[in-house]
Amino acid sequence: MSRRRFFLSTILLAAAGISYAVLGPHLRPELRLQVDEGRLGQLKALRAKPKFLDLPGAPAAEERRRLEPLINELLDRLIAGLQANPSDAWVIKQMEPTVEAFHLEDTEARERCLGYIEAVFKIFAIPDDRGAFRKFLIFW
Repeated sequence: MSRRRFFLSTILLAAAGISYAVLGPHLRPELRLQVDEGRLGQLKALRAKPKFLDLPGAPAAEERRRLEPLINELLDRLIAGLQANPSDAWVIKQMEPTVEAFHLEDTEARERCLGYIEAVFKIFAIPDDRGAFRKFLIFW
């Protein structure tokens, strides 16, 4: 299911007074990730790229200076720790503070953040967030 459909489902459930927490956590076995130099190289390449260049509006340069370090810090944690912790649960745990920092940002910034999170998911073939980001109304 797409993250947009999850988001809409959450809104509908919230309107009905039902939370995802009531429905129970997303259960699936922990996924062991294939961590090799190629995948770490992809993370390093993502880390090296400037981020949030396409934010609209006048405060875009200030937002970029404030938000880019949050993504880069996440990528630094992943690069430093993935070989010792090659699981999707560990990656998602590293992402949680970043997602939390973005969850009250404006829509454009949140969408860019999701793009960077999705890029990491794609690099390691992580299928979803294991329900970790439901409390922020962000889903995969």
